[in-house]
Amino acid sequence: MTEPLPARLSADGRTATWNPALTRSAHVLVQVRSADGKVEARRSMNSGRARVREEERIEGILAAETE
Repeated sequence: MTEPLPARLSADGRTATWNPALTRSAHVLVQVRSADGKVEARRSMNSGRARVREEERIEGILAAETE
């Protein structure tokens, strides 16, 4: 597993920002913890921003494997 990218999380953990130039990947994996405690990885474009639903929290941002 790769190391998480340095990301700034909001106080409530619902939004994250990072420098997209830190990885050559076009996509990142956003690790999201749901209200029931389950953690899942969601694939997202490497735009430098991510947001999740009200009841969810971002755990980390990982570079996705390059295609």
